[in-house]
Amino acid sequence: MARPSVGTPVLPGFLEPHAQGHSLRVWCRWCCAWHGHGYDGTPVGETTHRGAHCYAPDSEYNDTDYWIRVTGTPFSTARRAIRTATAAQQRAIRSRRISGAVQQLRDQAPPAA
Repeated sequence: MARPSVGTPVLPGFLEPHAQGHSLRVWCRWCCAWHGHGYDGTPVGETTHRGAHCYAPDSEYNDTDYWIRVTGTPFSTARRAIRTATAAQQRAIRSRRISGAVQQLRDQAPPAA
């Protein structure tokens, strides 16, 4: 099993069931949205590598990849713990306009893993 190198972001991943199997979802504090990735069967507690696709220009994930530690917490539970950006806030984030409300979204504690 590959392991993340020192300094590489490791995010908690939450499984979301659907008709074709599962997706792996991660909370991105930079764009204040959930990102979805394919699920490769990585066991709970282990990590899997993914390419970042954050749209926030100031994201620490731009031009890098990250690792996801698969958690036993279902996505439906994690989703209820986090407020996401509105469409207007997403447009502002893309334009580097970080309001106090967006900063509050960014400052939310990560979902319990």
